[in-house]
Amino acid sequence: MYSVSRQSEAIEIFIKIRPADIAYFNFTIDAYEGLSSVRTMDGKKGLIKILIPIYFVEDVKKLLQAIKEEIGFLEIVEADNAA
Repeated sequence: MYSVSRQSEAIEIFIKIRPADIAYFNFTIDAYEGLSSVRTMDGKKGLIKILIPIYFVEDVKKLLQAIKEEIGFLEIVEADNAA
């Protein structure tokens, strides 16, 4: 479900949301400065990559669950299938 980058000691999570919700998602994550880094991989498909320092993984998972409850469908995609 996620991959670990040993070089930076971070985890990558790929999620897929409705393209219309990308800005809201990014603003929400950015409000928690330093918690994670968000990259829009494909705006038309709603594919987003989240880079999370290992020590914040549990916090980000809780935040993702809360966002899922607000904007509806949020799917975590296997890293190999994200491209």
